[in-house]
Amino acid sequence: MHRTIALVAAVAGALIWAIIAVLPPAPRGADAPLDAFSAGRAFADVAAISQAPRPVGSPGHARTLAYLTARLHGLGAEVSEQAVPLKGKSLARLHQWSGRPEKGVVARNLIGVIPGRDRAKPALMLMAHHDSVWGSPGAGDDAMAVAAALEVARAIGARGRPERDLILLFTDSEEIGLDGSIAFFDRHPLARRTGAIINMEARGAGGRANMFETGPGNGAMMRLYADQVDRPATNSLSVLIYDLMPNYTDYTIAKRKGIAGFNLAVLDRGYAYHSPLATVAALDPASLQDMGDQALALASALAFATEMPARSENAAFSDLLGRVTIVYPASTGWALLAIAAALIGLALRRHRPSFGRVGGGAVLVGAILLHGALLLTAINALSGSGGANYYDRLAALPRLETIAGLLVAALLLLVPLARRTEPPMLAIAPAMAVMWAGVFCDGPLVTLLPLGISAMLAAWFLPDEEEGGPVAAILLLLLAGIVVQALQPTAGPLFHWPLLLGAVALAARAWLPARAGLATTALCMATGVGHLLAQAHFIFLGIGAELPAVMMVLLFAGLPLILPLLPRAVPRWIPAGALAAALIVALWVRLDPIAPSIPVYSLSEGGKKTRD
Repeated sequence: MHRTIALVAAVAGALIWAIIAVLPPAPRGADAPLDAFSAGRAFADVAAISQAPRPVGSPGHARTLAYLTARLHGLGAEVSEQAVPLKGKSLARLHQWSGRPEKGVVARNLIGVIPGRDRAKPALMLMAHHDSVWGSPGAGDDAMAVAAALEVARAIGARGRPERDLILLFTDSEEIGLDGSIAFFDRHPLARRTGAIINMEARGAGGRANMFETGPGNGAMMRLYADQVDRPATNSLSVLIYDLMPNYTDYTIAKRKGIAGFNLAVLDRGYAYHSPLATVAALDPASLQDMGDQALALASALAFATEMPARSENAAFSDLLGRVTIVYPASTGWALLAIAAALIGLALRRHRPSFGRVGGGAVLVGAILLHGALLLTAINALSGSGGANYYDRLAALPRLETIAGLLVAALLLLVPLARRTEPPMLAIAPAMAVMWAGVFCDGPLVTLLPLGISAMLAAWFLPDEEEGGPVAAILLLLLAGIVVQALQPTAGPLFHWPLLLGAVALAARAWLPARAGLATTALCMATGVGHLLAQAHFIFLGIGAELPAVMMVLLFAGLPLILPLLPRAVPRWIPAGALAAALIVALWVRLDPIAPSIPVYSLSEGGKKTRD
C-alpha cells in the first residue's frame, strides 16, 4: 500500500513539474512598462504583417516591406535594403508554388541600424525573416519573430542608448533557399561588424520559445543566458541534436562564419506551420511573450555590456522547471558520474544482489526498451506515418503524443507481468505479432525487423522475477553516461541528472528506514521524471511524428527512478485499456481526412519538410 501511495504521489508530482515547465508565461498587455516586452504591443505588428501571404515578389511582400520600413524609421534606425537576385533553385521553388514562370525576381533584405554609444564595437543583431511561404499569412513563421524584434528594439530604446549598435536584419527568401541570409553574411559590410545574433523562428504558433541552438564555444554565452533569462526553455542536448540534423535557419549561415548567437523558436500548434490557417488568431500571445522576454533579456545584456562574452568551452546545460538554467563546463560531467558511482557503490555495499539477478535485470531493461521501441514504431505506422503528408502529421501531433504516452504507460504497467514463460515461444509471440502488424501497416521494415528480432530474443531470456531490474537499470545508465561523456559530453545532462537522482534514491533505500527510503525515491522520481517528461514533450514536437521510438532514450534515463516504485501486481485490464486507447487514437489519426491546415503546395511536393 505504501508503495502504491508513493507511486501515485510521484506520478502526480512529475506531471505537475512537466506542466509548469512547458507552459509559457502570461502575456503582458499594451499597458506594460515601456522598458518591458509586451505581447499586446507586438501583436499589432503581427496583425499588420500577416494580413496576407508574402512570398518573394508578391503584393503582400511589397506591402510588408513598406510597413516594416516605416516601423524601423519610427524606432530611429538607419534603414537600408539589400537587393538579392534569386538563384535558380529558389526561382524553381517559387515557380513550383505559383505555377507561373518566375524570372528576374529579386529578394530584399531590410536592415535597420540603431546607433550605439561606441559604433566601433561589435554590433548586436536581432534577426528574423519577413517572407512567408505561398498561401500562408505566416503569423507564426515568421511574423511573430519580426514583431518580437521590433518590440525588443523599442524596449531597449526605452532603457537608454545601448553601448553598441543594434542591427535589425529582416532577411528575405528564407523560405525558398536562405538567399537573403547568404547574401548578407557573404557580402554586406555590416556582417563583419556583427558580434552576436539573436535569431527568432517558428515551426508552429504556440508553446514555449525554445532556445535550441547556439554558436560555437558557447560556455560564456550560456552563462549569460542563465544569468539573464528568468523563464528559460533550453538544454544542450537540443543544441547537439540540431547540429547533427540537416535542418537550417538563417542563423545557420552566420554560425558557419563563427558568429556567436542564440536561436529561439516555438514548436507547438504545429498545424499552423506553413499553413493557410496561420493567421493572427492562431498565434498564442503567451508564446510571443515568451519569445520576447527571452530575446529582450539577452539583447539588453549584450547591447549594454562593455564587452561581449568571449568564446569558451562548450557548456552542458538544461533548464529546471522552466525557472532556472543549470550551466557547467561539459568536462564537469565526469565529476557528476563519480558522485553517482560513489552513491551506487555505497548502496551496493549494504545490499549486494547476485550477478545472476543483475544480469536478469539487464535483460528485463532491454526487453522493456526494445518492446517499447517496437510498439511505438508499429503503432506509428498504424496511425498512417508511411508516406503521410508531413504537415498533416504536424496537425496530428497532440494525438500522436497522446498515443506515445499511452503506450509507454501500458508498457510500464506490463512490467510486473513480465516473467519467463514456458514454452518460450509464448514469450516471443507479442513482439512477433507487433512486428508483423507494423509491417502490414506499411511501417519501415528496415527498423521493424531488427527491433522485432531483438525484442523476441530479450523475451526468450526474461528472468523469473524483476527484482534485479532497478539495480541493473542504474548500472546500465551509469555505463551509458560514461559513454556519452566520452563521446558527446554536452549531451550529458540527459543521462547524468536522472542518474544522480536514481543513485540518491538507491542509497536511501539501502541505508534509511523503509518509509524514509520510499519517500526519498518518490521525491527523486517526481523530480527526475518530471524533468524528463518536459524534455520529452519538446523532443516529440521536434521529431516525434517521424521517430516516436526516440522516446525510449528518455524512458531509459527514467527507468532507475520508475522501476523501484512499480506495483508488484497490476490488474491486466489496466495496461490492456491503455493499449486499446492508443489503438483507437491511432486509427482516428489514420482514418481522419487530411487536415485543412496543410499547405496546398505540399500536395504536389509530397508533403516534404523543407527547413526549420
